[in-house]
Amino acid sequence: MISSLKPNMGIRKKDRSAERGLFVLEFAVAVGFMGILGSLVITMLAQGWEINSRNRAIMDVAVGTSTSSTWLVRDIHLATATDLPDGGGAQATAQFTWTDGGGAHVCDFALVSGEFSRTCDATTISIARSIANLSFERTGELITVSYDVISAERGDISDSVELNVALGAG
Repeated sequence: MISSLKPNMGIRKKDRSAERGLFVLEFAVAVGFMGILGSLVITMLAQGWEINSRNRAIMDVAVGTSTSSTWLVRDIHLATATDLPDGGGAQATAQFTWTDGGGAHVCDFALVSGEFSRTCDATTISIARSIANLSFERTGELITVSYDVISAERGDISDSVELNVALGAG
C-alpha cells in the first residue's frame, strides 16, 4: 500500500519575517561599514592633497631661493664695480659690472612686479618669482642682499634670504 504522505510533513517552515529582519540588519551593518570606510578614504585623499600642495609650495620656494642666490653670488663675485654707495644704506636695485674674455658686462638686479629680474648685456631673465622686500646694501667690499621668497600657491610658505657676498672675490 502506498502511503499518502504530504511533502515536507513534519518539517517546520522557516519564519520569513525573521529572515527579512536579519537581512535588514546585515544590510545596515554593511552600509555603516562602507560609510566608515568611505570617510577614511576621503580623509586620506584630502590629507594627501594638502601634503602634495604644501610640498609643491616648499619646492617652489626652495628653487626660487637657490636660483636667485646662485645668480647673485656669481655676479657679485665677478663684479669689480657697483652702483651701490659704500655705507649708503639699503637700495631696491643694484648694478654690478665686470670685464672678462667676452668683454665688459653690466648686470642690473631689480624687483619687477614681484619677480626678481636680472638684466645683463641687454638680456632680461626672471631669476625668481614671488619676491618681496628686496634690498641691496654695501659696506666696504661686502654686499648684503636681503629678500623674501614667498610661494605663489600658498602664502604661508616662505623663506627669508640674506646673502653677504664679497664684491670682486671671483
